[in-house]
Amino acid sequence: MPRRWFPMMTLMLIDDDVPMLEYVEYLLQPLGLDLLLVASASSSEQALEQFHIELPDLVIIDIGLPGMDGLELADAFRITKPEVRLIFLTCYEDFHYTKRAFQLEADDYLIKDELSPEQLKASLCKAISRFQSHEELLERYLFRQAIERNKEVLKQSFLKQLLSGADWENTLQFGERLGISWKLPFFRQGFIHIDAASVIERYRYKDMPLIHFAVNNIAMELSAGLTSITPIMTKDADIFLVWNVAGTGYLDNELAQFMELVREKAEQYLKISVRGFYSEDVVPVREFDTLYKMLTEAHDSNFYTSTKPVAALESHIDFQQTTEWRGDKERGILALSLEEYNAAWIDLAVNPWIQQVSSEMLLPRLVKEICGNFVRQMAFEVNGHAEGNFFTYLEQTVHIDEVARLTKRELRNLWGQHTIAPILSQEKDMRLQVVDRFLAEHVDQIVTSVDMAEHLHLNASYFSRYFKKLAGINFTDYVNQYKMNMAITMLGRRNETVENVAYTLGFSDRAYFSKVFKKYSGKSPSEYKTYSVENDGPGE
Repeated sequence: MPRRWFPMMTLMLIDDDVPMLEYVEYLLQPLGLDLLLVASASSSEQALEQFHIELPDLVIIDIGLPGMDGLELADAFRITKPEVRLIFLTCYEDFHYTKRAFQLEADDYLIKDELSPEQLKASLCKAISRFQSHEELLERYLFRQAIERNKEVLKQSFLKQLLSGADWENTLQFGERLGISWKLPFFRQGFIHIDAASVIERYRYKDMPLIHFAVNNIAMELSAGLTSITPIMTKDADIFLVWNVAGTGYLDNELAQFMELVREKAEQYLKISVRGFYSEDVVPVREFDTLYKMLTEAHDSNFYTSTKPVAALESHIDFQQTTEWRGDKERGILALSLEEYNAAWIDLAVNPWIQQVSSEMLLPRLVKEICGNFVRQMAFEVNGHAEGNFFTYLEQTVHIDEVARLTKRELRNLWGQHTIAPILSQEKDMRLQVVDRFLAEHVDQIVTSVDMAEHLHLNASYFSRYFKKLAGINFTDYVNQYKMNMAITMLGRRNETVENVAYTLGFSDRAYFSKVFKKYSGKSPSEYKTYSVENDGPGE
C-alpha cells in the first residue's frame, strides 16, 4: 500500500530566553524536515495568543516559563488541539517535571545544555511520526463515524420499506446487510423518548441532536449482545425499538428491561431523563405496519397517567377537547409576574393550570398549544424572543410533567430578559462578557467553575487559574458579586420581597442568601430594603 501523503507540519517555539529561541531556530534550518515555523513566543501570554491563531501541529516549549509554566501551557494547548505534539526543553533534569511531561504524552524532554542537531532531529522525527499516525487513526475513526451516520439513515429507509408493505423478503434481506437479523416470527414494538426538559436543564436546544445520537449509541451498545432488539433513530427525539420474539406468550418482558438499562445509562453518563413506552401486542411480520400505526396513535396515551419511566402504552384514552381551560386567567397572572417583577407568579399561574387540565385530561395537543401561547404572550410583552427550538420540542413532549417543566423554564428565561438588567459593561473584557452572558442565562441556578469550564470546553483546574488571573478574584466570588449586584437592583423596587429576590437568583435558603448578601454589600437584605425605601431609591 503506498504511503499516504501529509501536508507540511507547522511548528511553534516557546522560550522566555530569546537567544535560546534563536538557537533552536538556527538548529532547525539544516535538518531538512518538512516543518514550517509559524510562530515564536517569549512569554506565556504571547504563547497562548499565538497558539490560538496558528494552531500549530508541533510545539517545542520551555518548561520553566514565568507565570504559566510550560506544563500548564501544554495543558491549555491540548484542550484547544488535543492532537498537538509536544517537545519540552529545560535547564535541568527533574523527575517531577519528566513525569508530568510524559503524562501529557510529550514526545521528548530535552536538556538545553545538551541539545544537539542530531538529538533535536531525532525528537522531531519521533513527533512527526506520531502526529501522522494520529492523523491516520483520526481519519479512520471519522470514516467509521460517517459509516455509522449513514447506517442510521439506511436503517430509517429499512423501517420505511417495512411500513410501506413492500416485498417483505427483499426488505428483510436489506436489513440483514445492515446487521439486522430477525430470525423469529413475531414482533413487539416500543420507543424511548428523550425528556427535553431534562436536556435543557444541562445543555442547550442546539445540543439535542447530539444527545439524541448519544442515547442511540447507548441503545446500540446495549443491544450488541441482544440480536432480538433493534434500535432505530427517528427524526424527532425518539428511538424506535423492535423486539423479535418466538411467540405471543412471552412473560419475561425483555423490551421493558432493555429500556430500563438505557434509561439508567443515559442518567449516569449524560445526566438526562428518558422515558420508555411499549405496546403489549405481539404481531407477525406482515402486521408490522399495523402495530406501528397503533403505537403512533397511542403515543400520547400515557400523557397523564404514567408515573413510571418505563410503561406499557394504554390502548385507548378518552381525552377532553373542551375549550374551558384556554388559560385566560393564567395569562393575566403571567402578565402580573412582569408588572410586579415577581418570578413566583409564573409557578402560581402554570402549576394550578397543569393540575386542572390533568384532572380533566385535556387533549395533549391542546395542552401544548396553550402552553406555547403562554410563552408567545410573554415574549410579546417583554419585546423578546423565545428560543426557536422550544416550540419544536414542546410539540414532541409525551408527558404533562415534561410540558410543564419545559414551559416554565422558557417563561423564566423571558421574565429574566425583561426584569433582570444585564450587568455587561462595554469596557469589560470580552472574555468576561462571555461569562456574564452565561450567568444571565442561568441566573436562577447555582453556577460553579466546573459548569463554566464545561460551557467553555476548558479543563476545570486550568479555567480556575486562568479566570483568577483575568478577573482578579476567584470564580465563586465573581458569581456572588454578579448576583448581589442584581439583588441590589431588585431590592430597590418598592414592592419587591427578599424571598422573591432569593428565589429568582437561585437561592433556595433565604438565610444563606442573606449571609451572602451581607458579605458583599455590608448590610442584610432587610436593612438594605429599609434603607432603600426610606431614601426613595437604591442604597449605596
